[in-house]
Amino acid sequence: MEVEIRRARHALYLRLAAAHAGPLGPALLGRPELAPRYQEAYAACGGAEGLPCAGVGGEPRVCVVRRLERLARSALRGGKRRREQERAVVEGLLVCLEHLTREFPPEFGPLLEATRAHLERDLRYLRGEASHPEEALAP
Repeated sequence: MEVEIRRARHALYLRLAAAHAGPLGPALLGRPELAPRYQEAYAACGGAEGLPCAGVGGEPRVCVVRRLERLARSALRGGKRRREQERAVVEGLLVCLEHLTREFPPEFGPLLEATRAHLERDLRYLRGEASHPEEALAP
């Protein structure tokens, strides 16, 4: 059962990373019309308050994708301490997505919202709030 959960989480984070990795990525979450605006939206952000990027900013097409890829790799491994580290990364990504919601063009709202919903479900699993692990990972 634990192996299946790890694989499901790994796949989830790879899909989310792909959805933010390039112009065709939003099509994975049902938003192909966003491809022409990808470069503009993902080029830069001012940095989210409370995160290391605050004030200096970054490139969401790099930092968001790398954090999601890191979570995908980590999800394949076990351990309570690792899950605590993942929880901190997911919480940081939620802060980042909230900030990007204000910075990105409004058309990207559904894409960011879908990503946020997946992250919040996984966060419930990481916190042990889901009564059954599959409940937290269900789409």
